[in-house]
Amino acid sequence: MRIWFPLLAVPTLALLDQSIAYVMAIWACTHQNSMVVHAVHAPFFLVGAIGVFVAWRCWRELAPVKVRNDRLARRHFLAGVAIGASALSTLVIVAMWSVTWVLRPCVY
Repeated sequence: MRIWFPLLAVPTLALLDQSIAYVMAIWACTHQNSMVVHAVHAPFFLVGAIGVFVAWRCWRELAPVKVRNDRLARRHFLAGVAIGASALSTLVIVAMWSVTWVLRPCVY
């Protein structure tokens, strides 16, 4: 059941990161403080990276399993899908964070 966190929660956290960063950008613009937006992205990136690591560990644990057992083969496949989903979501978080480094919060 460890695989559900990187498979479902990390993509959801990427969407939550976008929503919270958008709200914080409005606050950062009015208060002229862009560090708040960086403080939003950092924990989401950390949780996303942990999700990639958890999915990778599950995939590695199931790698030596013979293909004869269909249930374990499905788990191995699901772990591979979770690596892709959580890595892509973490990459999206990094992409949203990189815009914060380049642009100011108040761009008119």
